[in-house]
Amino acid sequence: MFLDTEKGSRGVYITVTATFLVASIFAAARVIGRFGIVKRHGWDDYTFIVAWILAFGLSFTVDFGTSKGFGLYADDTSRHAGTALLRTQYTAIVMFIPALMAAKISILLLYLDIARQSQKFLRVGSYITLAVVLVGGGTLTLMTALRCRPVKAAYSLAAQDPSCIPIQTIWLTAWPINIATELAILVLPIPALATLPLTPLRKTVVMLSFILSVIFIGIVDVARIYNLQLAVLDFQQATDLLLLSPDLSTNANMALLWSAVEVNAAVIGAAIPTLAPVVKRLTPSSLRSMRTFSLLFSSRRGSQDPPRRNALGHQNSRASSDHEPQMNGGTIILMEYTERTAQPQLSDLLPESRDRVYFDFIYLEQPKCIVDMRGCECVKYCSLINLLLFLNGFLYTMLFSINATLPIVQTRTQAVGMVSACYIGAGIFSPSIGYAILRHFGLKATIATSLATSCFGTLIFWPCGAVGSYPGFVVSNVLVGTSLGMMEIVASTFNSLCGPPEYTAVRVLIGTGLEAVGGTLSSLLASKVLSIDVEESHNLVALQWAYLVIALFAVLLGLLYWYVPLPQVMDPDLRTRPNILLVDRSKKYFDVLPVMVTSLAVAVLSGFCAAGALSSLRTTIGSVLSSVSANTKTGLGIAISNFQTSLSAVYASGNFIFAILCLFIPPRIILIGAYGSGITLAVVIASVQFPSASSVQQVTLALSIFIGPIPNLVISIALRGLGWWTALACGLLVSACSLAASIWPWVMLAVSRKESVQRAFYVVVGLFVVGSIFPLYLNLVRSTHTRERPPLSATYAGRTINV
Repeated sequence: MFLDTEKGSRGVYITVTATFLVASIFAAARVIGRFGIVKRHGWDDYTFIVAWILAFGLSFTVDFGTSKGFGLYADDTSRHAGTALLRTQYTAIVMFIPALMAAKISILLLYLDIARQSQKFLRVGSYITLAVVLVGGGTLTLMTALRCRPVKAAYSLAAQDPSCIPIQTIWLTAWPINIATELAILVLPIPALATLPLTPLRKTVVMLSFILSVIFIGIVDVARIYNLQLAVLDFQQATDLLLLSPDLSTNANMALLWSAVEVNAAVIGAAIPTLAPVVKRLTPSSLRSMRTFSLLFSSRRGSQDPPRRNALGHQNSRASSDHEPQMNGGTIILMEYTERTAQPQLSDLLPESRDRVYFDFIYLEQPKCIVDMRGCECVKYCSLINLLLFLNGFLYTMLFSINATLPIVQTRTQAVGMVSACYIGAGIFSPSIGYAILRHFGLKATIATSLATSCFGTLIFWPCGAVGSYPGFVVSNVLVGTSLGMMEIVASTFNSLCGPPEYTAVRVLIGTGLEAVGGTLSSLLASKVLSIDVEESHNLVALQWAYLVIALFAVLLGLLYWYVPLPQVMDPDLRTRPNILLVDRSKKYFDVLPVMVTSLAVAVLSGFCAAGALSSLRTTIGSVLSSVSANTKTGLGIAISNFQTSLSAVYASGNFIFAILCLFIPPRIILIGAYGSGITLAVVIASVQFPSASSVQQVTLALSIFIGPIPNLVISIALRGLGWWTALACGLLVSACSLAASIWPWVMLAVSRKESVQRAFYVVVGLFVVGSIFPLYLNLVRSTHTRERPPLSATYAGRTINV
């Protein structure tokens, strides 16, 4: 009946049935190939079968629901049919997450099977993703099944006094986990597959077989979440019973439709990488001959070269169950793609060398020790890291600009809390996590972890913005801050070590200046392009697509930098190289305090004060301008939003100016001058009765030129000549600066409530006074001068530097 008369139900039925039939064809092909042809199967195949069964149950439930009114408007459904529809919807909702989870587990178990003998990145990443899928999927399944009190209220209209968590809210909450694990599944095999000894065409076919299906799953997931978001934004006050509103019923039903399609797509995606044996059997014999494949996929004719070990550490030979009983299913899958590659590869013709990196028939020389970099090498590698800083500043400023347009933050206290959450992540989690990864896994792993954390934190912003969750935004800011802190540790450590030590401050200041330039350009773009009316819910939905774009860009950036050859900042040579450490660790003050530890402790204190003053200025200056404007009855010369952008531009200019000055003036002299100027101008802001608000802006811009570069200059001076200990010292300095930026704005807020906002600037003055201890220490204690310029006998890159 419903197939003849109701277009909505007919469309749902046809779509779900068609996608399940296609999924069943792929599933049958996988089962036949693994159990019948190669006779190699494991836990990934058993989990796949479970996912196929759950996909059938979900598709059948949705199809059955079309006979009960699924896909219709609420006013086309009777109350009796509505109860049956609720039961059908409840069953489909509960089955969705386990079905999708089973398909993802099948793919991850396949990855673990492939990476059993090698590929540490694929193995560790698969285990982490598998843990996230299991814990997240299990938790969300229980939340979905038990979301109502009593539980009966989720599938019956007869329940008395029901209390339910809207399913839209649960699914929106689950979406970051879903999309993050899908991105992980997409990215994890790429480094391993890129090293397969295949021609570009064959390698492309293999990689596409692994990643195209995951991309399609992600697209379907985005379509599903889009319909859910429309339902939440249009009907925030609607109850969870989907029959109360026609449009809400339609949006939620469309979300269930896309849920079934997503599970079926996941089954297809899990089957595609294992279909090589079936395709081989179905291919005509003429195309299966070695000569034909050589003509199709190779620029050379096939030769009878003996089998060799491929890049994944597996022996290339026939996947015969009679001859290779020890091989696992993942090995056989790869061999089905690689076994007919008969020509010798370039990697076989050249001797193996630890100084080479093979990537797509291009040999890249592995960089030498980081402290040996000079001239063009130094510029090249520092430019790569500084480009990452520029893109980092652009992305995060864009992210914070989008957040500022959402009606989440209502009070000044909430605004300070959001900023503090970001800096808490950078101050607590990034030094511990970032330094541990940097030391044990290397520079690229730290960059990848930072961008992955950024991606996950960005994805959480989307559902939080849809449901208006301030706590969710705080959690997201902690993750984003952790990512920022790790990137700062990487960049500052790299710039301080890569090149002549006498130009450390120049390199660090240029890097942070470029980061500020990226933030300024992003702020300008956001103010011009993203200035939309967020009161309109559909405009809000369109704006939040930027979150997905930023997350995807972070993933692509991580993949790009994974293949870029970069010197290691924790190179073992730094431990053994003579004269790398410019500070004698045996020297002590008063035979008690080590010079190295004392200098670092004073630098940490100075960075703590300088960063606290800078953060207090940014969070308080708006209130100061409003107060002066109200008292003097004058307008602002620059609007508040534009003034914050101007401050970012001034910070960037200050970093570049200080970098140029460091070429001619010792950094310790520049630092004490910056502190003196900062104290003077901060006293002016705190004590002078300004005739207009624009005059406050002028003094603040002048102050920003001096105080913006101070934290970075402190870090660069403190990291000079620390050798192997540079990364650890950088982690401590970044932690101190970030924690100060999260603490001192609260002090400013408390003082401004007791005194005037302008008087609260005496806190900034006090911070500058305490922070100036470091430049005074550098100028008055002669034993610290060797950290500014290397001693005459210092040896770098095998030669003596004469200063």
